[in-house]
Amino acid sequence: MPLYKVNYADGRVDDGIICDDESILRQLTADGGSFEAKPEPEITSAQIERLARDWRDKQLSGTDKFVSVTDHPDHTAIMAYRVKLRDWPSTDDFPDTKPTLGS
Repeated sequence: MPLYKVNYADGRVDDGIICDDESILRQLTADGGSFEAKPEPEITSAQIERLARDWRDKQLSGTDKFVSVTDHPDHTAIMAYRVKLRDWPSTDDFPDTKPTLGS
């Protein structure tokens, strides 16, 4: 989605609005303000890896409750998924291809 800088008529500036509908931007600036597209900021590989690890950590936290529920119908699949999540950062697929449950 494009990144915009919005200049309001009263002098306020929102720098970094993400929007894919210019009609919304026109509504925001209907009182005489303006908007302009900005180049999207570069995301470093370290930031991408941090985001991937954050996602992985949330997936692990979300499946914690199933670890002790050994009679859950998907217990084996969930446990295998958790192993994939823990191993993912050391694979060639990291951070591009996220592990999925049941694959």
